[in-house]
Amino acid sequence: MFCRGFSGSGYGQFGSFGGGGMFLMMGFGFLIFLALIFLAFKLMKNHPHSNLSLSNNSTSSINSALNILNERFAKGEIDEEEYTKRKITLNQKN
Repeated sequence: MFCRGFSGSGYGQFGSFGGGGMFLMMGFGFLIFLALIFLAFKLMKNHPHSNLSLSNNSTSSINSALNILNERFAKGEIDEEEYTKRKITLNQKN
Protein backbone atom coordinates (compact mmCIF):
# COMPACT_ATOMS: atom_id res chain seq x y z
CA MET A 1 0.00 0.00 0.00
CA PHE A 2 2.73 2.49 0.91
CA CYS A 3 5.36 1.21 -1.61
CA ARG A 4 3.28 1.41 -4.76
CA GLY A 5 4.13 4.98 -5.69
CA PHE A 6 1.85 7.04 -7.89
CA SER A 7 1.16 4.49 -10.64
CA GLY A 8 0.03 1.68 -8.39
CA SER A 9 2.55 -1.01 -9.47
CA GLY A 10 5.59 0.12 -7.50
CA TYR A 11 7.88 0.01 -10.56
CA GLY A 12 7.01 3.18 -12.37
CA GLN A 13 4.71 4.01 -15.22
CA PHE A 14 6.03 1.38 -17.67
CA GLY A 15 6.46 -1.62 -15.34
CA SER A 16 9.85 -3.05 -14.43
CA PHE A 17 11.62 -1.76 -17.56
CA GLY A 18 11.31 1.89 -16.65
CA GLY A 19 10.33 2.96 -20.16
CA GLY A 20 13.46 1.62 -21.83
CA GLY A 21 15.72 4.25 -20.30
CA MET A 22 17.69 1.63 -18.44
CA PHE A 23 18.47 -0.24 -21.68
CA LEU A 24 19.42 2.98 -23.40
CA MET A 25 21.91 3.82 -20.66
CA MET A 26 23.32 0.27 -20.70
CA GLY A 27 23.84 0.53 -24.46
CA PHE A 28 25.50 3.91 -24.10
CA GLY A 29 27.78 2.54 -21.38
CA PHE A 30 28.66 -0.44 -23.56
CA LEU A 31 29.60 1.87 -26.44
CA ILE A 32 31.86 3.89 -24.15
CA PHE A 33 33.47 0.66 -22.93
CA LEU A 34 34.16 -0.47 -26.52
CA ALA A 35 35.60 2.94 -27.38
CA LEU A 36 38.00 2.75 -24.41
CA ILE A 37 39.18 -0.72 -25.42
CA PHE A 38 39.72 0.47 -29.01
CA LEU A 39 41.68 3.47 -27.76
CA ALA A 40 43.84 1.28 -25.51
CA PHE A 41 44.76 -1.02 -28.40
CA LYS A 42 45.47 1.95 -30.64
CA LEU A 43 47.82 3.49 -28.05
CA MET A 44 49.57 0.18 -27.37
CA LYS A 45 50.15 -0.40 -31.08
CA ASN A 46 51.87 2.97 -31.42
CA HIS A 47 53.95 2.55 -28.24
CA PRO A 48 57.59 1.81 -29.18
CA HIS A 49 58.19 -0.77 -26.43
CA SER A 50 54.99 -2.79 -26.72
CA ASN A 51 54.89 -6.33 -28.12
CA LEU A 52 52.29 -5.34 -30.71
CA SER A 53 54.58 -2.83 -32.37
CA LEU A 54 57.61 -5.11 -31.99
CA SER A 55 56.07 -7.83 -34.13
CA ASN A 56 55.22 -5.34 -36.88
CA ASN A 57 58.60 -3.58 -36.93
CA SER A 58 61.06 -6.46 -36.42
CA THR A 59 61.32 -7.26 -40.13
CA SER A 60 61.72 -3.63 -41.13
CA SER A 61 64.45 -3.05 -38.52
CA ILE A 62 66.42 -6.07 -39.78
CA ASN A 63 66.04 -4.83 -43.36
CA SER A 64 67.27 -1.43 -42.23
CA ALA A 65 70.27 -3.02 -40.51
CA LEU A 66 71.06 -5.01 -43.65
CA ASN A 67 70.90 -1.83 -45.73
CA ILE A 68 73.34 -0.11 -43.37
CA LEU A 69 75.62 -3.16 -43.46
CA ASN A 70 75.56 -3.17 -47.27
CA GLU A 71 76.40 0.54 -47.36
CA ARG A 72 79.31 0.13 -44.95
CA PHE A 73 80.70 -2.75 -47.02
CA ALA A 74 80.28 -0.78 -50.24
CA LYS A 75 82.13 2.21 -48.74
CA GLY A 76 84.96 -0.05 -47.61
CA GLU A 77 84.45 0.60 -43.90
CA ILE A 78 84.35 -3.16 -43.15
CA ASP A 79 86.08 -6.08 -44.85
CA GLU A 80 84.41 -9.11 -46.45
CA GLU A 81 84.91 -11.37 -43.44
CA GLU A 82 83.24 -8.95 -41.03
CA TYR A 83 80.48 -8.29 -43.56
CA THR A 84 79.75 -12.01 -43.92
CA LYS A 85 79.71 -12.62 -40.15
CA ARG A 86 77.34 -9.72 -39.48
CA LYS A 87 75.07 -10.65 -42.38
CA ILE A 88 74.76 -14.23 -41.08
CA THR A 89 73.98 -12.89 -37.60
CA LEU A 90 71.28 -10.57 -38.92
CA ASN A 91 69.70 -13.31 -41.06
CA GLN A 92 69.55 -15.64 -38.02
CA LYS A 93 67.50 -13.04 -36.14
CA ASN A 94 64.99 -12.90 -38.98
